[in-house]
Amino acid sequence: MKKDNLLSIGALSKQTGVHIKSLRYYDSLGILRPAYVDPSSGYRYYNLQQIPVVGAIQLCIDLGISLKHFTEYYSESSGQLRYARLIERGTALAKEKIQTIQERLSNLEKLQAEIEHSELVQQSEDMVRCIFPAMDVWLTPCTSNAAEPHIFTQFHSLIRTVENSGLTINYFAGRLLHCQGNQKELFFYIGVDIPQGMREIPEAVFHLPAGEYLCCSQAQPAIEEAAAIFPEQFALDYEKFVVESELSLGDYDCAAPPFELRCSLPD
Repeated sequence: MKKDNLLSIGALSKQTGVHIKSLRYYDSLGILRPAYVDPSSGYRYYNLQQIPVVGAIQLCIDLGISLKHFTEYYSESSGQLRYARLIERGTALAKEKIQTIQERLSNLEKLQAEIEHSELVQQSEDMVRCIFPAMDVWLTPCTSNAAEPHIFTQFHSLIRTVENSGLTINYFAGRLLHCQGNQKELFFYIGVDIPQGMREIPEAVFHLPAGEYLCCSQAQPAIEEAAAIFPEQFALDYEKFVVESELSLGDYDCAAPPFELRCSLPD
């Protein structure tokens, strides 16, 4: 074969801006075989029609399409590039990435709001009144005191149970005291996001209603002392929720984080 009308691998590299090592890699994948390989030197040579193929490979990389699927968009035997199919797949992937980024931004905004709230509660000498949105939580009875070592084992077991349920765990977690009349029930809770279209919601999921809460910081877990910490609220007969969680401060002390107690106020 005459090499006069062919491009050396170096020339193709300059023409396309793609490194020689990458061109060799595409050859090893079987998606850009040289038009001719000199049997004496082993040098690779390419024809001009392969330049747009290199461009299509780069487009796949930019769009996040695995090169192992490149043959779905290019037929070496016919020399046809299926650009419409490639762009359709790339558009779908781009939309998925945008949605993922938007979800991450939304979560970051929620975390930032939680940090601002936590620092307000930490710095305040008095109780802080705040309105919180409704939240879905997974509840399991809490039979241990927060100071007991095996509470962490119980909590991690709860996390595994929730993960196996198909629900998505969010960053809210702690203990919840439900008071109604003379009855008091203490639970571990983990905030969950229910997937859209989920038909059967596990019985352990509880919809914590939106409402106004009275909030304060505590150096140690103290939900067992809620009646003494919120005496005016516990003197009133209404269904109330006391929520205990670690304060999400901007400078977080992993060894000894402070805690927050929230007591729901009557409607």
